[in-house]
Amino acid sequence: MITTTDGCRASGAISLRRKFRRGLPRLCVLAVLGMPLAACTNSKIILGPLYNQMDDQIRSEIIELGEFTDAQLMAFDQAVGTYHVWHRQSELPRYAGLLQEIADKVATSGNIGPDQVERWVKDAEELARAARECHPLNFLVDTMRTLSDDQLNVIEQRYTAERSEHRERHASRTPEQRVERRLKNLQKWAGRMNVQLNPAQLAALGSTLRQQTSLSSQYYTLADAWTREVFRIARDQSASEYTTRMREHMNARWTLLESAYPAQWQANRRLWQKTLHALILSLSEEQRRNFSQWSSKMSDTVLAISRDEPSFQIGNDPGIGCLPDTSS
Repeated sequence: MITTTDGCRASGAISLRRKFRRGLPRLCVLAVLGMPLAACTNSKIILGPLYNQMDDQIRSEIIELGEFTDAQLMAFDQAVGTYHVWHRQSELPRYAGLLQEIADKVATSGNIGPDQVERWVKDAEELARAARECHPLNFLVDTMRTLSDDQLNVIEQRYTAERSEHRERHASRTPEQRVERRLKNLQKWAGRMNVQLNPAQLAALGSTLRQQTSLSSQYYTLADAWTREVFRIARDQSASEYTTRMREHMNARWTLLESAYPAQWQANRRLWQKTLHALILSLSEEQRRNFSQWSSKMSDTVLAISRDEPSFQIGNDPGIGCLPDTSS
């Protein structure tokens, strides 16, 4: 585990494999526009240990998929550890900066323009893009090539079974039930940030959830096809283009919907951007003050976590993972 020098641990953990299966982490309208810390508080006492345990969680969920050799596990450790150090030292300060900027703007003005909101969304998307490009799976292609047929069979069976469970759970809910569930989640997140949404604001969010084009079924179809292909490539280990094909296919995983349904994807993006802008304008003075205080404290917490010294020692090989930016 990549602990800080005080050796903090936590019993809770973030399930990153679930996020990987779904693609990008969902944007929460009131949350940090892509902030990958899921907790009900912005205190470092809680978030610090959760963040410190992230590498352990990724590793354990990889291991759950099958049985691996010591060499393969060592490669996983190096890739995951390097990713965690990079994310802590290079990305968390960027999250903190965005959080503080949002806090300052919301606190001082209820008349934030749509261009400002669009820039925040683009900044968040850039953070998400960097996290995708530096994801440890992108640096484990050579290790994947060492997997035996038996290992691949077990991994595929377990992975496929889990995907089927998710698909069945999704199909068990009606469209309206899914809307109500997402609306409750948004309301819960707002409450965690000490923002109590009023009936009009909840109605506006509900309206957007009903207006957006649902691409869930299309996503499951695309993801299933992607999964079949990744295992087909993985089994063809003698192919001269194995590395290139695997890397390209792994990269495609993150933008399945954007690539296959660009018009619908962009329409949904514009709809939510418009809703976010309207929601900010509708905030009362008390709501703006509470959100600004929460966001500012979260910025301080994230920045403090970024400055903790990890116990994992990374090397200088960019082939293992993205390296922290040491230019500043």
